[in-house]
Amino acid sequence: MIVTQLWIYPIKSCQGIALSSVDLLSSGLRHDREMMIVDDETERFVTQRSDAVLAHIGVALPNDEQVTLTYNGESFTFDKSYNEPVTTEVWRRDVPAFDQGDEVADFLSDIIGRDVRLLATRPKDTLHAEKSILFQDGQAVHILTEFSLQHAQQMLAGYDIDVRRFRPNIVIGADASESSGSEQFTAFMEDEWKHLQIGQTELTMTKLCERCAIPTINPETLDKEKAVHAYFKAHRLVNQKPVFGVCGYGTKLGALSVGDKVSVQ
Repeated sequence: MIVTQLWIYPIKSCQGIALSSVDLLSSGLRHDREMMIVDDETERFVTQRSDAVLAHIGVALPNDEQVTLTYNGESFTFDKSYNEPVTTEVWRRDVPAFDQGDEVADFLSDIIGRDVRLLATRPKDTLHAEKSILFQDGQAVHILTEFSLQHAQQMLAGYDIDVRRFRPNIVIGADASESSGSEQFTAFMEDEWKHLQIGQTELTMTKLCERCAIPTINPETLDKEKAVHAYFKAHRLVNQKPVFGVCGYGTKLGALSVGDKVSVQ
């Protein structure tokens, strides 16, 4: 098996960036979920669960210091700032953060339709926090296989089951010398994985990835497609919870690249 795709999501719940290579850090992939939108009134973080329009906000990183947002033909570039510390949390987990200023907040507020703020954090900020991860829900890295994605597409033949629905960091599939239809490759085989070697890195998987409503959102139309929820209910309930993919963290850090060999240890 090999790595077929690598993804980061610099702003939680906004569009991801597909990469050919990226560094695996203790906090996850470099720049993954390093920023998060929060409601200015409630101070709760904002995701596609409440605001599907986030799936249409593009994110680019011109360099390590700047971020470019795009929406409906408009773009806005800002410099990351770590001068205004604030208190925030993700699922009752405190995360040290910094407000990114009024201009980007206004740009995002106009899109979302209410007042929001954009926060940022860094691996060095969370090093001594409750967890060393950034704004991820709970685990540093999320992994899917092409085989599971193919199963979902086959069962939902009338729908476009795009990898973007599931927001993985690492997608694993068969390499050119292996047949993806081989009996050794089955949907949800990743459920049993505990330790992986990917290139020169190593990862430990700690749990199945529980799914919320986000995979039911069509990333193009923003429609919520009930058939996807029905698919989970029919095929992917574990302990009465919908799951798809596995989550974990790096135990041997370093560079990851598309095409890296994957071995299950």
